[in-house]
Amino acid sequence: MSALIPLRLLAHARARAVGGSLTIALAVRDPADWRAVRAATGAARVGAWLSALRPRTVKRVELAGLASFHFRFEAAAGAGRGHDLAFDPDGRAFAQKLLEMPVEIDRARAETLTSAVATPI
Repeated sequence: MSALIPLRLLAHARARAVGGSLTIALAVRDPADWRAVRAATGAARVGAWLSALRPRTVKRVELAGLASFHFRFEAAAGAGRGHDLAFDPDGRAFAQKLLEMPVEIDRARAETLTSAVATPI
């Protein structure tokens, strides 16, 4: 069985816009989750999730040894200082938007992750 959880429970992200291009680095918190994140974050799906950018292309580079991915959005409207579609001059909010994308993982793993979030420190 599987469950849907937000990507933020599995990874963290940073974004940087330069000109009309946006790069998002997505790092998986636990390398054991790398395959699940890899399956859920194809370039086409991430591009569809962030479709407001209207990128010409979306490319994903896998850094398996670092359990991370880099997404490059070319000619993305609203991604750079010269655009104001998203009112985010550095493009950093797009990393947070990506982390809200729902991903499908094993139900037992999802329960572990969601119970850890609900447990007080």
